[in-house]
Amino acid sequence: MSRRVLFLAALGLVATVSPRASAADFTYRPPGELVSGSGKGRVDTKVYAPGMRFPIEVAPAYANSQVWGAGGMNGPGGTQCSTSNYSYPWRDNYCETRSWDMPLCPAGTGHQGQDIRASTCAKDVHWAVATTDGTITNIGSYSVYLTAADGTRYDYLHMSNVAVSLGAKVKRGQRLGKVSNVFGSTPTTIHLHFNMRQNVTGVGSVYVPPYLSLVESYKSLIGPPPDVNDPPKGQLDSASCDVVRGWAQDPDVADKPIPVRLYIDGKVGDAGATVLNLTASEKRDDLCGPLGSCEHAFSTPVPLSFLDGRAHEVRALAMDSAGGANTELPGGPKTITCVTVIPDGVLRHVPDPKTYASWSFDPIWHQVAVDDAKLAGREKGVDLPPVPRLVKGDDGAPEVWLIDGGLRRHVPNPDVLVAWSFDGTTIETMAAAEIAALPKGPVVRNAPFLVKGSGPEVWLVDDAFPKTTGGTAPDAAIGDDDASVPAADAVADMEGSCACRSAPAAEGATRSLGASFAALAIVVVVTRRRSSRRERQRA
Repeated sequence: MSRRVLFLAALGLVATVSPRASAADFTYRPPGELVSGSGKGRVDTKVYAPGMRFPIEVAPAYANSQVWGAGGMNGPGGTQCSTSNYSYPWRDNYCETRSWDMPLCPAGTGHQGQDIRASTCAKDVHWAVATTDGTITNIGSYSVYLTAADGTRYDYLHMSNVAVSLGAKVKRGQRLGKVSNVFGSTPTTIHLHFNMRQNVTGVGSVYVPPYLSLVESYKSLIGPPPDVNDPPKGQLDSASCDVVRGWAQDPDVADKPIPVRLYIDGKVGDAGATVLNLTASEKRDDLCGPLGSCEHAFSTPVPLSFLDGRAHEVRALAMDSAGGANTELPGGPKTITCVTVIPDGVLRHVPDPKTYASWSFDPIWHQVAVDDAKLAGREKGVDLPPVPRLVKGDDGAPEVWLIDGGLRRHVPNPDVLVAWSFDGTTIETMAAAEIAALPKGPVVRNAPFLVKGSGPEVWLVDDAFPKTTGGTAPDAAIGDDDASVPAADAVADMEGSCACRSAPAAEGATRSLGASFAALAIVVVVTRRRSSRRERQRA
């Protein structure tokens, strides 16, 4: 499998980053002031955990709502990676509307803690750390509890790469796991859900407001702007048809990863450029000696839209950790001229912008412009249905199926769900016998691959459906795949998280989809931003 397809399957390696990351820029809304319409917050000026360490290892970080933020079910559109989610000011979302019993909330129910995004929308990159010395008192399917000597319990939800074990004694600042979207078999957004539980006189052991404790600990983390501000350094090493590579380091935080922005088809700062936001956090052995630490490399596959046979210039900008002067990396611009090979398969028409949006296609990462000659003679398949329909059997079997053209198509693993941006919360329960009675179609491909010629039509390259006789097709017409979706993790430790569908973390520039697609709005990380369809979320 190519690096590009692996990337599209992961959809968590390219990230949005706010240009306002310095200590001097940090601002926050008052405690209890929730997003309008999201419930009634608790106005509480008490710092319940004075002196605690901020639970994410490095700044910047952004406290705000997952559900009422950009891309949320009740948000203003966009995706989870929209720049508005990675900008100050912070906003409280303790007591936000939920069904969980919450004695300290005005409504008596609400969100137990605070949602926090790390510096970028990349998953499995940013470390969450211990707020204090303590003991790991629980490790659930998606949660880790740290209990301090004074009895305060700190809950960390949705981490990957959990680095501690049950009963372990940990020190303040020790790494616990990486900020991710772990939530059983249903992806949530990329964030850390953070709770604090204490005994409150007259109430008992309850979730207390963490907001001001986070504010004070964040102030301690970012500190005042440094007196000496050395600019970042690095190199744009290479740009090929497969991957762009380089490295970057800020001497002021020499052992920390820093954000890097790739500018494609425009100089740094050009409004018309496509911007891909990365983190220079990959390990590269040749950097260890010269830089004093190893994790300063960056790389990204080249999006499909730039494999169109045209020349594209690539530049890289290393972002200063304190908000000072950024550095355009030497070695650029580099030029790539690449032509992608259209996979075998039939062409399925994406009939209109509404269908395109319903399937969460991205014109930068999923679509390439090709010569009409490459499409001529290609067999045409059935049109893509208006919305994807996902089902599971009522017999408890873990398999997820896409109902497509009257066929059942196996979704082989959770990565494919994410790569296609399928909404796990919309999976229907269907009688297993009814599913089995449907003719079996081809297994869902690892990631969408869209093509567009000179006309307005957009096509999905897909496997041909089996020939049917009397409306049925034998299972033998399509080879079975052995992979299956793992059973959902136990949710006994569910205590008010933010389960929702995870939107692609990669964003790019909006390109024309032809006259019939002119109305289609898709969010991309450039100065020419549009709004994409909302992500469905639940608490």
